[in-house]
Amino acid sequence: MSLPVSVESMKFIDAQKSGALAFFGAKYPEIVTVYTVGNPKGYFSKEICTGPHVENIGKLGSFEILKEESAGSGKRRIYAILK
Repeated sequence: MSLPVSVESMKFIDAQKSGALAFFGAKYPEIVTVYTVGNPKGYFSKEICTGPHVENIGKLGSFEILKEESAGSGKRRIYAILK
């Protein structure tokens, strides 16, 4: 799979309104960085975080899923490591 990764800075409240996921209970500054994997209209993942720091997920190679869990209504979160 090969999907682009885009990065933008915005107010935390606007990031949440845009659908970006954040860790519950974590403290975030007023301005946050939002990473979107895929195109904005049909994104695969959109999160407030320190980010993957890659231009395209095709560069990552294979990975192993360590854990998956609910991230809210109809959303799942995975934890994985690159091999």
